[in-house]
Amino acid sequence: MELQGRTALVTGFAGTIGSVIAKSLANAGCVVIGVDKVKHDIVRMSIDEIKAECKRDLKYFQCDLLNKEDIRKVFQDLKSGHVDILVNAAGRLSINRVEDLSDDVWDEDIGVNLTAPFVLIKLVIGLMKEKGWGRIINISSSLGIKATGSISSYIASKTGLIGLTRAVAVECADKGVTCNAICPTVVDTPFITSFMEHQQTATGKSYEETKEAARQSHPTKQFTTPEQIADLVVFLCSPAGQNMTGTAIPIDGGVTIA
Repeated sequence: MELQGRTALVTGFAGTIGSVIAKSLANAGCVVIGVDKVKHDIVRMSIDEIKAECKRDLKYFQCDLLNKEDIRKVFQDLKSGHVDILVNAAGRLSINRVEDLSDDVWDEDIGVNLTAPFVLIKLVIGLMKEKGWGRIINISSSLGIKATGSISSYIASKTGLIGLTRAVAVECADKGVTCNAICPTVVDTPFITSFMEHQQTATGKSYEETKEAARQSHPTKQFTTPEQIADLVVFLCSPAGQNMTGTAIPIDGGVTIA
């Protein structure tokens, strides 16, 4: 309960990674604010589960992260507006060769993965500095460190998110505010299904064969789990993480160093 009384805002709450991060922060003592584009009814089960298990309040806001005014409205509705911990966990992945990638898809990928985190950071950072404590955690990707084909907008946005992390960290270094990026590789969630299906088409293998090949490409022979990412988030928010800032932390089974 080392984060007792802190308020944490987590985007991508309707996704597996976002909901697990929210639950872990609630278990650590946080009041959680979940943000996602889906309607409240769709995430009702996750909300009720966290409230029941963690005995913590949880607010949920439906928000289109491509709409800056929608993001700002969340803070207007929060009234107090103070957020101690910001976790940018929402993500969007589109698969296409550069020459086939439409401008609209590029804009949407950059919008969700990079622009929305910037807008959210801009909204919370002033009060964090004023209070002398804050934690900003951006969920980037191992593909922000290394690259593969056919997902250029995802790679560009996740690489940019690491750059934004470093820039924010430098600005806040003496204000009690840290900013770090977590860089997972394949996490076994529905989010990665479209990428696996693309690989399946390219190789002619079955979905399970494709997934197993991806697993075997990790030196550890294991995918990263949402729980491992969530535990790292809590660590970065704890006293143990107070002197870590500006880092891009791979949690990738050794993929980026192999």
